[in-house]
Amino acid sequence: MKLLSTLFISSVLFSSSALAIDNYYIECSSCVTESQFTQIAKDNAIHRENIYVNVMNFKNYEIKKYAVYKNSKTVCDPNGREPDGEGGFIYDCWLEKTLTADKVNITNTELNLFIDLANSTNALNQEVSQRTIGVPKEILPSGLDIVGSSYKGNSVISYYDSLSYFDSSVIGKYLIAFEALSKTISAGITINAPAVKFTFSDNTVAYAVFDFVDSDGIAHLKFIKITGENGLELDLTKDNPFKKNYDVSGMSLTSWQSLLTAFKAYGLAVNIADTSTVPKGSVTIIDCSNSTETVCRNPL
Repeated sequence: MKLLSTLFISSVLFSSSALAIDNYYIECSSCVTESQFTQIAKDNAIHRENIYVNVMNFKNYEIKKYAVYKNSKTVCDPNGREPDGEGGFIYDCWLEKTLTADKVNITNTELNLFIDLANSTNALNQEVSQRTIGVPKEILPSGLDIVGSSYKGNSVISYYDSLSYFDSSVIGKYLIAFEALSKTISAGITINAPAVKFTFSDNTVAYAVFDFVDSDGIAHLKFIKITGENGLELDLTKDNPFKKNYDVSGMSLTSWQSLLTAFKAYGLAVNIADTSTVPKGSVTIIDCSNSTETVCRNPL
């Protein structure tokens, strides 16, 4: 890894064939009771694989480790059969499922690494939750303008850097603790990284997570989600962040024009004759990569 860098995404996967049993770490901020921890471990079982699942609640400083196994097989009663009318038999069969999650003791090393990550995660969450960054219209009028444009995203990050709101040492400690834990993991870790919230004049909101801290102590951010009115939500961690339909009723003209530009950046369009005004109701998104729609041949 270079500098203090490590990816700050929701799910980070590693692979290793050196260990007989893979080790997974899952964050569950709502887990309080033993049954809740156990259920999360079971929910992450892998068919016909013996794995360890470590369920973590950072806020409460709790971690529980389980040996998890999941299997299913078809079982038939050799005596439970009847003629099928064609010279054969119909057997009485059913699917037998196995799903176990047995608690395993945490080692001191695992516990210490978890406590370090919990301390730094809670400190960073507190740091991030204290402020929402309002982006002036002259910097960028809409969070949707970030979609498909690294240049416009960087302009927001530059504005954030100029404010010097956050303590880079807190961010650095989080990155170091995350990297230390990830080096011990043979399979994967799933956590919800603390996100910085940016608001825009058209009521859209962008969320960014800390990606790495460079050698000058500057924290670099990566946008992961955009939200807007009427339940608009774009997951920027996906190859295509868009759904097939959007209700744009009441959307501002600024947001609508920014959304159209975002569609175009991903090779998408909407089959609407006049895009100079905001449509009423829902619009359907067209993938122009394999489409002969007029709007794809002659984009507005």
